[in-house]
Amino acid sequence: MPGARSADDARVSVRIQLLGAPSVQVDGVPQRPPRGKKAWALLAYLLLSGRPAPREQLASLLFGEADDPFGALRWNLAEIRRLLASTDAVRGSPVELVLPPDAFVDVRTLSAGTWVEAVELDGLGRELLEGVSVASSPAFDAWLLAERRHVQQQTESILREAALARLAAGQGDAAIDLAARLVASNPFEENFQELLIRAHAASGDRAAAARQLSACIELFRHELGIEPGRAVFDAAEATGVSATVTAVTGRAAARAQLDAGEAAIAAGALDAGLECLRRAAAESHASGDLELKTRSLLALGGALAHAARGRDEEASAALHEAIAIARRLDRGDLVARAQRELAWVDLLRARFARAVARVEEARAADGGSPFDRALEGAAAYQQGRYRDGIEAFEAALEGLGDDPRLTAMGIGEIGLVRFMLGERDAARSTFAETLDKARTLAWNAYLPYPEAMLGIVEVRDGDLPAARERLEHAFALGCQIRDCCWEGIAAAGLALLEEAEGNLDAALERFEDAARRSVREPDAWLWAHAFVLDLACAFGVRQGAERTGAWVANLEALSSRTGMREFLARAYLYRFDLGDVEALAAAELVAADVDNPVLHDRLAERSRVRAT
Repeated sequence: MPGARSADDARVSVRIQLLGAPSVQVDGVPQRPPRGKKAWALLAYLLLSGRPAPREQLASLLFGEADDPFGALRWNLAEIRRLLASTDAVRGSPVELVLPPDAFVDVRTLSAGTWVEAVELDGLGRELLEGVSVASSPAFDAWLLAERRHVQQQTESILREAALARLAAGQGDAAIDLAARLVASNPFEENFQELLIRAHAASGDRAAAARQLSACIELFRHELGIEPGRAVFDAAEATGVSATVTAVTGRAAARAQLDAGEAAIAAGALDAGLECLRRAAAESHASGDLELKTRSLLALGGALAHAARGRDEEASAALHEAIAIARRLDRGDLVARAQRELAWVDLLRARFARAVARVEEARAADGGSPFDRALEGAAAYQQGRYRDGIEAFEAALEGLGDDPRLTAMGIGEIGLVRFMLGERDAARSTFAETLDKARTLAWNAYLPYPEAMLGIVEVRDGDLPAARERLEHAFALGCQIRDCCWEGIAAAGLALLEEAEGNLDAALERFEDAARRSVREPDAWLWAHAFVLDLACAFGVRQGAERTGAWVANLEALSSRTGMREFLARAYLYRFDLGDVEALAAAELVAADVDNPVLHDRLAERSRVRAT
């Protein structure tokens, strides 16, 4: 991506800074700011939208109150050309922003650069377009608020990745500083508290870890009325797997612990398996077998990421350490395995840009895997690029034939995309296929997902008895395995069922329960939480529920932070349904990046309502 490069590159001819107070340099010379703030707003929109914009849209978006909106647009485009010292910087209809190949843009480095580049940005942690607002354009202000939230999430992702990498490299003080910045920016994020406590403990400062744990407990009790999760408490005891105190008996013992740990995890004995894997990593370190240590860390990180609820930060720490050692060993295959596991963790937490960057690093390290396309497909559809998602999953399935579990997951993801696109028949048959595969594999950890989604389709189709049987089983199994994502989706399906049967009070209670469950754990799948909130919002609008406004606000905040474009557009549509007539323009603006005809049909319907 042009503009996603290091700010230290001496060959950069144009530098555009949008984090903090906006500024532009051309050949190292600061440019005179444009008159008024709308030129900055226009430049930011052209940069961040990433596509040419129709002149009619830009004129309406930013200059609708002007006597001559198109004249005002032309004047501001001329200001941008002057600012960038190029008559060809903006041109055409639709309007396209053209930057030189060596241009540097801080927001692009934030989203597409490496953490090493992004953590050095001058404006890291500052607000996008600091001090700029366009009160005369509610739609643009809504867009800018969403982008600011997204920049904050990307900033947190960079700081988190940098802290984990520093911790894996043994740079404890740097890791502590970065983690402290995360906690300062969002003290109620449990994962950030865990990371800071872990950094203190792994650096050997037990007293500091205990103090931070006490502060976290007090904050959560006083402000939230809850206790932090188990992982936060466990982080205070972290020493790094290298320093685990065990009876070291050499490489053979380490291999035995690794084998035993993997077998225990496969058999469902999670705690015993994790302890074996920790011992394997410690004993291989003591024996000097760094390759075996890397494999142990990979197994530990994978088990924590996939099997252990609420343990993604410990998983990430283990995987970052695996990458650091594998690079020393020049083992690209092991680097790639760890990067793919980290990409999975990032996808769960809706850090889409970081997930895609990890996939690219994995591909560079070992030449690529069919699973790379599946990860890219998941990132695409969760951001509202459904056709890209289907294409990626279909390409992945061609190479995943020898892995029945990944094949089942890939088919299930295609079913979800079909469901979002309104293709209910295709979704129903696809969910049925992946459910059959999960049953054949006795894969109870995954089975509630396709079963719950199939039940939701059956509710929509009016097949209520079949839906109840599926949804109740999916919910019960999700509770048994304590997977908050599957619990939330199944509970939302049961809420839809109660509504279909006319039990509106029960439906409301189910939706409230589903929204709580789907985000109960700090490593919950955030797209699934947004999916549940969206179903709740639609129910609330249909039935006039008092909770609807709060659900819509939560959906808007979550989807804007994470870049889930369709759910953000839907949140604006729900605001319109609740009486905010200005929200329709914001929905139309966001929906331009979403290739879902269902969403665009809803927009057209609301436009007709507004016109009348």
